[in-house]
Amino acid sequence: MAIHPNTQSMLYEFLPEMLLVAKYCIEFRKDVNIWSAPGCYGYPAALLLLSIVDSIGSCVRKGNIDNRFKILNDNNYYGLNLTNGEMEKLRRSYRDLLSHNTVLANNVGLEIGTKDDSVFENQNNRYWLNLVPFYNINIKAVNSLLNNPDILKDNPTILNIKKKS
Repeated sequence: MAIHPNTQSMLYEFLPEMLLVAKYCIEFRKDVNIWSAPGCYGYPAALLLLSIVDSIGSCVRKGNIDNRFKILNDNNYYGLNLTNGEMEKLRRSYRDLLSHNTVLANNVGLEIGTKDDSVFENQNNRYWLNLVPFYNINIKAVNSLLNNPDILKDNPTILNIKKKS
């Protein structure tokens, strides 16, 4: 953690930090003698990764919250080819509820997944977010944003953040 001269500088530190913490959460294995079930720190990992999507979407798409998650279909960042309904499901049933209520919606779940799994899938009307492939695609998206400083220059989202200071 450092003192930053500007918002862009914060993004260059915070987004990689969020990725590193998400990776730790995904790689951590719960002790079944302590936790009620095996697994990883899935909820915090999902919240971090979905927050990265929201952050990148707000910088690149420069629109309201409904447009931010459309970054998931942008081939320069995520390239997931999700339907509008799937993007809405990720935002409302995962990101919003995890962020504001510390829960997930009914009929959605998290899996650790493997690098070869789909990021988001529907199995018998139950949606699954696979954390390993979601983490991997977030690495690509963060690198795409941070390696394109022109997007952050005179960015309306960043200018709005400055007004809140």
